[in-house]
Amino acid sequence: MKSMVKLPTYVLDACALLRLAQAEPGMETVQNHLYAAQKGECTVLMHQINLGEVIYRIGKTRGWPVAERKRHEIGQLPIKIVPFDDALFWQAIQLKANHPIAYADAFAAALSIERKAILLSSDTEFDSLGAKLTRQKI
Repeated sequence: MKSMVKLPTYVLDACALLRLAQAEPGMETVQNHLYAAQKGECTVLMHQINLGEVIYRIGKTRGWPVAERKRHEIGQLPIKIVPFDDALFWQAIQLKANHPIAYADAFAAALSIERKAILLSSDTEFDSLGAKLTRQKI
């Protein structure tokens, strides 16, 4: 009988994926987790709201054709995009109401908390959540 070992789960916020998409410092950490996910050693998640933030930021700074190409490239990565749902929406809204974090970041935090996952981020605003959130800074 095989033992069921729970694989570690990571959540990317927008800044983590932007580090990778724009070859910025910290991208190696994101690459390593994605490589591990590809090998089946962990799971990497991202909320649909955070993906939208990545795409609009790239489109705004580098143009919409680049954003469309990056969206296709991101779709090839071993990232499970978590769609918008009502339960997570309410968790995110409560976090936003009670902590000084950006609206989109509230979704990354809520997803991390809900899934008992480690949030990968370079954003210091998550510090306000304290022990509610497990985070790996990149």
